[in-house]
Amino acid sequence: MDVETRRPIDLLPDREASSLAAWLAQRPGIEVVCRDRAPFFAEGATAGAPQATQVADRRHLWHNLGEAAERAVARHRQCLRVLAPDPEAKADEPAPPEEKTDSPWRSERFANRVRARHATVHALLEAGHSRRSIGRQLQMTHRTVKSLADAAKPEDLFRGQWQHSRTSVLDEYKPYLDERWDEGCTNAWKLWEEIVPLGYRGSYGRVGAHLREKRTRHGRSPRNRRHPAW
Repeated sequence: MDVETRRPIDLLPDREASSLAAWLAQRPGIEVVCRDRAPFFAEGATAGAPQATQVADRRHLWHNLGEAAERAVARHRQCLRVLAPDPEAKADEPAPPEEKTDSPWRSERFANRVRARHATVHALLEAGHSRRSIGRQLQMTHRTVKSLADAAKPEDLFRGQWQHSRTSVLDEYKPYLDERWDEGCTNAWKLWEEIVPLGYRGSYGRVGAHLREKRTRHGRSPRNRRHPAW
């Protein structure tokens, strides 16, 4: 596409670096190549237009910034503190009724997060990205990408222990614990410290028991990995 006019110019036959390089080599007047982080784009642009400056577009910059900010906040959840109630609030003022939803999850926070991740994965699949490529771009494990990709709709992803019918004090926080487990954090004490500021009032033992059950079910712990911020 021409990024100045926002009009399509041509359609490449595939997503190979050689095809992009050959197309660019036939147009030596190109001065700027705007691309995303896909490796074949970088390789093709470097080989086919070495004279051009490679840049990222605004959408990908904002998208990458949002993901980096989300990961940074998630790593420091234990730094958050539960807000104290307002002492000046009127004691006789009735609390507003909770908004009822049709979500199968007990918490809309996790439901909205799963919906957003599900929509992003399916949008990338429709755009032609492979599951491995999606995992690299979104910093997700193969298991997470597979579960999101195989689900026709977000509601297919909920598990029985997250539903309204269960009463365990830990149920609302199991989606967060499972996600941190997939990211490589398997330390029960650390995870307990992370969910206490989120409102968890149960014991450390419940968290430890949940992780022991996961170790027994999966046979091993995920590898700890460090992802770059960009």
